[in-house]
Amino acid sequence: MTQERRDIWVDYGLSGLTRWFEGPWENRPTDVVAEVADWSGGLYLPTLWQDTQRLLNSTLTSEEIAALWLAATGLNYDINHVQVDARDWLQQIREVCHGRLGPTPGLEPVVGWELREIVLDEIGQAGPALTAADQFNPYGSVPDIVLALEQTDPDLGFRLLLRALKALWIPITSGQLARFEAIGESFGYNEAVVYDGEFTFVAVEG
Repeated sequence: MTQERRDIWVDYGLSGLTRWFEGPWENRPTDVVAEVADWSGGLYLPTLWQDTQRLLNSTLTSEEIAALWLAATGLNYDINHVQVDARDWLQQIREVCHGRLGPTPGLEPVVGWELREIVLDEIGQAGPALTAADQFNPYGSVPDIVLALEQTDPDLGFRLLLRALKALWIPITSGQLARFEAIGESFGYNEAVVYDGEFTFVAVEG
């Protein structure tokens, strides 16, 4: 299934999957992944496989991948706590995708490498709040999340940054939102991928 990125009106791929683990869920984790993969005619499926495969191909350690997952789910599904290795978890996600995609698709080029420095700058600016997330989220913080985000490709890294800020209830300024929307436009996202009503705002411009 192919679809223009701008036509996908929800957060998608691996960052979109993490949103499904933010709230209460009762099924087995792999069953939740299957629900996501099948949702809306397989809307998530191609990008979920692509994101997962890129992380598996990356040099990120299991601990760094676990940090990305934990922050983006708002600490609601700690794979370390249930003693699941993060790379094994990605393999499970990939297997769910494989069972639905048929022949393994090719890995598409990463979108937006030219935006890497811009994304890194936004990660750096959000870094202090991310590393002190327990000030905003009563359940705790995520060590090493900034380093993990910085090592992720700019497209997935930016989507995971947005998801972490939303899931950890970290306030942003209207100025940050304006920059995020401009970056999302450059990546070719649907505008709802960046602003879906979940951000917490502070009153100060910046």
